[in-house]
Amino acid sequence: MTSRKSDDFVLLNRFKGRLLNNLTAVDRTGSVAVIDEALRYNCTPVAIYNSVITPAMVEIGELWHEGRITIAHEHHASQIVDSLINMVVENSMRLSNNGLRALVTSPSGENHWMGAKMFANLLFLDGWDVEYIGVDTPGEDLAKYLSEIEVDVVALSVVLPTNIPSVESSVNIIESIENPPYIILGGPAFKGFNDQVGGAAIVDNSATGLTVLHEAMGIGSGNLSLQEMLSGIGGKVLEIRRSKGLNQGELATLAGVDRAYISLVENGKQNLTMAALFKLAEALGTSVNSLMSFSK
Repeated sequence: MTSRKSDDFVLLNRFKGRLLNNLTAVDRTGSVAVIDEALRYNCTPVAIYNSVITPAMVEIGELWHEGRITIAHEHHASQIVDSLINMVVENSMRLSNNGLRALVTSPSGENHWMGAKMFANLLFLDGWDVEYIGVDTPGEDLAKYLSEIEVDVVALSVVLPTNIPSVESSVNIIESIENPPYIILGGPAFKGFNDQVGGAAIVDNSATGLTVLHEAMGIGSGNLSLQEMLSGIGGKVLEIRRSKGLNQGELATLAGVDRAYISLVENGKQNLTMAALFKLAEALGTSVNSLMSFSK
């Protein structure tokens, strides 16, 4: 019997292969269909970003370097991926606001935007207020901006190893301002990198980055995880449905979904968008706040 982890790897790898084929053919409709299916299979945003979109785009880059596709193909694929990154965050549930604020960018000379944007989106879904200001931000300008606003964390994404000196300079400048924010660095440039960069944390992927920030910012067990939230909402849907004398099929009809979907929701196994929450609340004659008011 295969493990759940192995099954997930096979599923994600299949989505990656299909996405790569569609991006190579610059097929926007097909690419959207792949991500839509991944979301319906309850693949997490982290998994879709790290195991589907990122490796597909890495291979697109390799195809360009090998001369098998043109730069026009690569640029078109990048534009499609930008919309897919937005699609993931727009169709995923956001945790409750944790009161923390992050700024995400890349240092001077770094023009690769994808990793920074995806990490900004993951922070947003994790409950952060996020300022994503794009890429190629000079350290002096960034430090000046940080002295004018209040953020708890600055995240810098670096793809090219040649930009490590630039990020080192940025970290030194940021750490010199009064009450500097916590700094976290990530991206392919740091693969095999064993040195320290000031007092900054260095991570190898976005999932590790979220864990490091949770520990550094004291986001502990008192906060609901996504799974706990889904289970809590599912239990609330079940409770209200029964109180109204509805079976799963009747609620499904009222909400415009199938019965299996309601079963997944009530068992905490269905990722929910805000649109889906509004539909369920309306079908149950209650509010979204009521569905989300449960005890841990």
